[in-house]
Amino acid sequence: MNETPAYRTVRTEFTNNQYEVICKAFGGGHQNRLAWLDLANALSGRPGWRFIFDLNDGSAYWSLGALIESMLQIQITEDGQYWCHDHRRDNHIDSDTVAADIPGVEAWLEGREATARRPSAALLEMARVNNWQTLKGVPITVRVSWSDGLFCATAYQLDEASFGTTLAEAVNGAGEMLCRFLDAPVEVARDMNLSVELDASATARTRIA
Repeated sequence: MNETPAYRTVRTEFTNNQYEVICKAFGGGHQNRLAWLDLANALSGRPGWRFIFDLNDGSAYWSLGALIESMLQIQITEDGQYWCHDHRRDNHIDSDTVAADIPGVEAWLEGREATARRPSAALLEMARVNNWQTLKGVPITVRVSWSDGLFCATAYQLDEASFGTTLAEAVNGAGEMLCRFLDAPVEVARDMNLSVELDASATARTRIA
């Protein structure tokens, strides 16, 4: 008997409920529900992965890439398998792979994620135009938690976190880490379009007078 996974978190602009509704409507119906939930469990905690719903063509998929890039994509096929696409290999025969299960997805990802997470030369060139205006304009969510006297801030592209005794220190540190990740001057962090998402621990801490 199939059961809903005990734990799942969809790290995206959609709530878990919205995620399920979108996947049911545009991802193969109720019969593929558990496959989408398993995919969310596998990818949502990994740096850089985000869930995309394209209103233009009604497609839903998980995507990995720096900022606005989408280098790797994974979605569910009609029969509940995992279609995996590597945009960096468009001219290669192994560009598309269909995995039967999550272990198959994991095997396909091995050796691809680290490269796909890095910004391409084309993105870096575009980001530099007009004094890094593209980088400054892209919305980036910084997620913050609090523990043992420190705020911890992470952004979706980063493997590492920024720590600070104050919320501002942690968030500004995450912005500077993103600049280094994208080969931008750290001064650009002051003008980046960062939004902050506090978890329960950070929210409780900021409410202390």
